[in-house]
Order: sequence, then structure tokens, then C-alpha cells
Amino acid sequence: MSMSTEQAVESTDRTETAWESLGPISSGGTVFSLAISPTPEVSRYWAATGCGIFYSDDGGASWKQTLNGLSTPLLSSLTVASTGALFAGALSGELFSSFNYGQRWEAGLVPEELYAMVTILVTSPNFRRDGTCFAATDGAGLLVSRNSGQSWEDSSFGLGDISVLALATSPDWSEREIMFAATTDGVFVSRNGGRAWRETELMMDDDVVDVLTVSPAFEQDDTVYAGTESGRLYVSRNAGRSWELLQEEVAEGPVNSLWLAPDFADSGRMIAGVASALMLSEDRGASWRVATHLPGAVLALAGNDEVVLAGLHDAGVYKSVDGGASWQPSSEGLAARGFARLLNVAGTLYAMGPQEGLWTADGKKLDWQPVEGLDAYLPLSAMYARANNDGATDLFVVSQEDGILYRQADHTWVNVCEVPGIQSLTLLPNGSGWAGTVDGHLLISQDNGQSWEEAPSPCDGQEILSIVASPTFEQDHTLFIGSSIPATGNRQARVALWRSTNGGADWRQVTTQTTSARWVDIAMPADVDGDAGASSSEQAVLATGPYCLRPLRRAKDVWISTRVDPDGANVLNVVVLGEIDQGGVLYAATGNGIYRSIDGGRTWQPFSGGLTVQSFIALVALQNGDATSLCALSLGGLLWQRHLS
Repeated sequence: MSMSTEQAVESTDRTETAWESLGPISSGGTVFSLAISPTPEVSRYWAATGCGIFYSDDGGASWKQTLNGLSTPLLSSLTVASTGALFAGALSGELFSSFNYGQRWEAGLVPEELYAMVTILVTSPNFRRDGTCFAATDGAGLLVSRNSGQSWEDSSFGLGDISVLALATSPDWSEREIMFAATTDGVFVSRNGGRAWRETELMMDDDVVDVLTVSPAFEQDDTVYAGTESGRLYVSRNAGRSWELLQEEVAEGPVNSLWLAPDFADSGRMIAGVASALMLSEDRGASWRVATHLPGAVLALAGNDEVVLAGLHDAGVYKSVDGGASWQPSSEGLAARGFARLLNVAGTLYAMGPQEGLWTADGKKLDWQPVEGLDAYLPLSAMYARANNDGATDLFVVSQEDGILYRQADHTWVNVCEVPGIQSLTLLPNGSGWAGTVDGHLLISQDNGQSWEEAPSPCDGQEILSIVASPTFEQDHTLFIGSSIPATGNRQARVALWRSTNGGADWRQVTTQTTSARWVDIAMPADVDGDAGASSSEQAVLATGPYCLRPLRRAKDVWISTRVDPDGANVLNVVVLGEIDQGGVLYAATGNGIYRSIDGGRTWQPFSGGLTVQSFIALVALQNGDATSLCALSLGGLLWQRHLS
């Protein structure tokens, strides 16, 4: 009996090595929010990042990423209820809940008009009984869920602004349901569980309250603190009825976070994150001293009787076990970097991220180092590296604001094209180059990328997402453009693929795919014998949204569209090894692992043995003599390698 395709793949998979971790390009990343489990049966920390949720079960010694159930990894806020229920909010306004300590997340129903960046989340002290959680947003006011995150509604009555920057609740609602919220106008109070709000006397025109913190002994001392953007610290000792300026400047910079020790009533211990400094007070904020300066701004603080955690901009998590007096890094395994592309050029790897810049490493040593001189040009939108005839590598990057930059022989960067909005770029050994902009303009270079001029565009007004030249360009003169076409009227958003077979002189649209995705990855086999009449361009593969598309051979411009992951995870990158119709293999990096196809992209099977993370954004093939391996880049910047048989 012959084996099915899936059985054959499984059999082959068992004969090959599993994926092995090569570590992060750079550990850390930005941590927007932190939470510590309040339940004795589970000892766990959580961190909300732009690369999903990370959790630690060993006191912060190591972290693991989880994305299960999250429709976006761009998380801006996090909180844990007294029961251990978790809530997370996204930069784009989505709200999620988890009732198994973050192993699986479920999206709540948010009305379309209430989608805005979630700035902070707090739960009701009576959560076990009322299932209530509040979400402050920057643009949609205050939202509330009274059914444990299943659905959300507006709770902003009385707030003067739809930008809610800070939120806090008293720790006991058995007699008084008191809450505090800060908007750009000042501080408001609710005495009925967030159903209605009133101004306090702390209303200001020249400053903004960024953080509110209520005393753990609020039922006895009625104390609440407000930290501002200019570094001031205010206090109310009568439940928000009146306020006094406690510190004109806690330290230089904004007060981004405040934490009060559980024994605050006795110790008076407070910690403030002011810019990159952690400040410590042991007299209820009357005086402060510097505990430490950290390598990034302190965005979040969370703690209990045993530990205090600090979440930093760009530098992960720091930890204190002595009440904030001393701090140590605690980011092992927390890779939350914004890398978006991985490229292999003659055995040298390059990784790029909009805010991470450009990093490079030898493909064997993996000694990652940032490429210097680009900080002033961030964010980046594209890059291109090309080995030239003298053995050196020509490097080009695209700055969203400044256009195309070229690295000179002395490793300084020069601006060779000042057109803003470029986000796709390709160059060829013959000196030709093409670049595309967000509004559909096409640029061309004929002098190895040293000067650029506008050329006729086939997709003017559309966003050019990618430009790729055929590996056999000298024979087939073929270029591809992937563009994004926005939804209009009854027509859904889609991407289009354009092809030129005469070096960009003329273009024709060859296929479209309905999707709201704003990326197109176009891959072709490099190892095609162009001299024998074969063409890489005839075996092009396109990835966008959850789809992989490839042309049907012997049927002019008929493209097959296939979902790679049955659950609909996005496909970010495709690698083609060998001629597709001559035994070649396709590999895809998806939001749900690595997949492989041995039948030209018609069917796909998981190729994720050994992986402990699930979301991947890039794949490259590495060649070492006759041996081939795949290198995969996960969301956040972890690298994995798998040797192919």
C-alpha cells in the first residue's frame, strides 16, 4: 500500500533532526505591564510586551512566550484579579481574558467605536462575585466588563476626556466602591464602582497625571497618590476630596509608575519609576533617594511581600528582593524585540526591525552585533544587502522619514534618495534597482543604488509592499511587485501581484487575493538552471495573510491559493528549495509554527518538531558545503535552526 502525502512527510520528518534554539538576537525588549499571581497554588509572573505575553514560573529566572488565543501580539496592559483571572489589553484596542493562568486567551466583544489603545487595566476588589474589570483607553474613554471579560461597554459618564491615562481602585469595596481615573484634564473620582465620575480639585492645565496609586491601607488612611509627566507627586489623604503637592520633582523626568509596599501602613515604603531611575521612599513620599539607574525608562512596577518587578523600555525586566533597595536584571528568555526581517547574504545574516535598527552576524558563529550609525534614522522600513564583485557587501536601508541610505566603505551612512515613505527595495548585480512607496510611486536606479529617479508605476495610489527580482533575471528579465488595495464600497481589501517581463518597462496584474493583510512575501527558487531554459519566475510563490499562492503550471496566469495553517494563522515568509515541480520543497513561517509542503504548495504539514515557541516571522536557508539548514526567526527575536536531510 502506498503512503499518503501526510504519512510520507511524517516519515521523512522522523529521519531529520529537530529544531534547536540558537538564542535571541538580543534579549529584553519593551515591557509595558507586569502582574504577579495572587493565588498560592500558582507562583507565576507575567509581562505584557509588543511580542505577546511572557511568563515565568521560577521567580523571574527565565521567561517563556505565549500567544495562544491572542489575535495580536501588540499588548500594552495587563492585570490579574484576586482569583488569578488575567486580563490583557492591546495597542489596537482588543481586550483578552484568561482563566488558566495565561495558557489560553479569549477575546472579549468590544464595540467597534470603542477600539483604542488600552492604557491600563484594573479589576474590581469584588471580582470573585461581580466579574468586573475596567479598561482605560487613549481615545475611547473608560470601558467596563461586568461578565468577566466576555463583553465590554462604555463607563465614562462624567469623565471630561476620552483619553484615560491612569486608573486605580480602592482595595476593599465591601462598604465603598471608590475608584480614581486621570484624563488629560486631571483626576476624577467615582464612588459607585465606575458608573459615574466627578472632578476632584486636582485639575490642571500645565501638567498631566500619568499614574495613580491607592494605599493598601486605604480603608484606614484614605490615601491616594498621583504622579505627573513633569515629575510632580501629589497626595490626597481624604479619598480624593483635596490634594496637596508632596514633591515638586521626585526626580528628573516623568513619573511613569508607582508602587506601594503591602505593609505601607507601617513601613511607608514607596517606589517610583521616574524616567530610567528607580526612586525609593520610606516616609510615605516625603523624601526620596535614588535606588538605581536602569538602562531604560521604567514603564511598570508590580510587587508583593517578597519581590518587586520593574518593566523597562527596551531592556526587559529587573527584579528586587529587598523592597526596592537593590535591583538585578531578570530577562533570561524574554525576547520581545521588534525584528521583522531576516536575510542571508553569502553566509552572513542580517536582521532588521523598525526600531531595532540593523543587526548582523556570521551565519556560523551567530555573534550578533548592531550595525552602527542608524539611530538617527529610525524607524526603518526596509533593507537590502548584496554581495558585490570584490567580496564586500553593499548595505542599503530605508528610513521611513529620510529615504534610502547607503553604507560607504568607511562604514558611515549617506543618503542616496530623500523620498519619504519608501518601504520596499531591491537591487541587482547589474546596477539596476527599484524602490516602492506607500502611495504607489516607483523609483529606479541604474548606478548601483547611488541615485534614484521616479519611473512609471503600475499601481499608483496603492501601497507597494514588496518588489522582488527573479534570481534568473539576466535570462527572464522578470520583476514582481506586491501591492495593497484598500477596501472601497462593497469591494473588500486585497493585495495584487504585478509582473514585468522586460525589466520594469511594462507591468501587468497577474493575480489578486482578498485579504486585509499589508504584507506580501514573494519567493522563487534560486537554484534553477537558467541556461537550460528554466526560469525562477515561473515558480514564484506568494505569501499574504493566511494564504500561500503559486501559479498553476501550463495554465497561463492561473494561481492556486491555499491556507497553510488550518487554524488560519498568518504566513509571513516562504522559502523555496529546489525547482518546485522537480522535487523542490516549500517552507513557511507562520503565526502557528513552521510548515512544509512537498507538493508545490498544494498541501502543508507542520514542521515544528522541537520548537517551544509558535509564532515565526522569517525563514532563511543556510548552506555549509553540501549541507543545508533552515534558520527561523520567531516573533520577539529568538533564532532556531534545523538541519535538513
